[in-house]
Amino acid sequence: MLSRSFIALYVSVFVATMGISMVSPLLPVYAKELGASGVWLGLTFSIFAIVQTIFGPFAGRLSDRYGRKPFIMAGLIIYMISALGYLTAQSFFQVIAFRAFSGLGTSLIFSVAQAYLGDLTPPGHEGRWSGAFATANVIGFGTGPLFAGVFRQVFGFHSVFIAMAVLMALSATIVGMWLPKRPRRAGPTGTHVVATAPTVGFRNALSNRLVVALTIHMALISLAVGSSLSFLALRLDNDLHIRPIPIGLAFASQDITGGLTQPFFGRLADRGRRRLLVAAGLGFYGTFVLMLSVAHTFPTIVLLLFLMGGSNGLSQVSAGALQIVAGRRVGMGTLLGLTSAGNGIGIVVGSVVGGLLVDQFSISAAFVFSGLVILFGVAVFLTLTRGVDTSGGASLMPVEAIPRAGSA
Repeated sequence: MLSRSFIALYVSVFVATMGISMVSPLLPVYAKELGASGVWLGLTFSIFAIVQTIFGPFAGRLSDRYGRKPFIMAGLIIYMISALGYLTAQSFFQVIAFRAFSGLGTSLIFSVAQAYLGDLTPPGHEGRWSGAFATANVIGFGTGPLFAGVFRQVFGFHSVFIAMAVLMALSATIVGMWLPKRPRRAGPTGTHVVATAPTVGFRNALSNRLVVALTIHMALISLAVGSSLSFLALRLDNDLHIRPIPIGLAFASQDITGGLTQPFFGRLADRGRRRLLVAAGLGFYGTFVLMLSVAHTFPTIVLLLFLMGGSNGLSQVSAGALQIVAGRRVGMGTLLGLTSAGNGIGIVVGSVVGGLLVDQFSISAAFVFSGLVILFGVAVFLTLTRGVDTSGGASLMPVEAIPRAGSA
């Protein structure tokens, strides 16, 4: 597993997620200082997801045809430019513009890197590989706010954006040096180039119930981020008057917990019923998000974030294993592009609706909204995946499609 390809992919995703999470708690505060409020605050957080929703599916599908490495490198360079751009912002409209540009980088990195991993993963080991790789994403999101808090408190606000740009440049260098243009999988007879899975059109891919369920799952997780966690920093900063470093620790508690549990949950996903593991993790996650609405002390919020990290880890790693299984049917890039679009839609809907609810009621309303939607989504996921073979890649039987009208 620990090949140069895996390490290069791991570093690129770790640095990208770390960069996102470094600025995510700061941008609402930054934009508010520049005059933004309510929906504009939500848009400051979510505009990158609008761009991701538009470009993500096409980036994934094009990487199936032309190779994945150029897309990942381009995404990291775009992130670096965006980080430097925040330093020049004089209004919250400029902050939104550079956030949108970073959304293009998101489109080119995450779904494509995950698709590359799917190409490398041996059949039957989807959970293990997905669990190990997911630690890059989760720990990156966890450590980003912590580093941001330290840099902001010690060196000042703008130092966070400079650090982000440096990290992106280093990551792009590692990807350029270590990541082969085409995936190479180590096998019993030596290393060989992996053929890219056949790619089907988006319409055909979305006729697959497992693909639809995984896209909805990603949208639900992202909706929670957009509608609740984007406003959690404001509650901690403005209402509870928590210092930057403790805020970073609070956000880190969720993601570090999730990252540390991912390898264990990955092995569990390879042995257990993956759809039930996804649903269980998603159900607990939604419950804890809902409980944030009545949490008004810093220790209680940290505890809930800690529990959210574990439940989200269970759901995400099991869904990651299923993504590899489904990607072998419709094309890794196509599948990951669709889930990337689901991620973008979830963040957009969550942050915009959350912003409206915050303006109309209070920050707690955003937590209630996202928690209830996630719990409803558990039933939707279980319904869509009922009777679908989700056992793993050892069996290459096609997963079931959505029944057409008039079919038996």
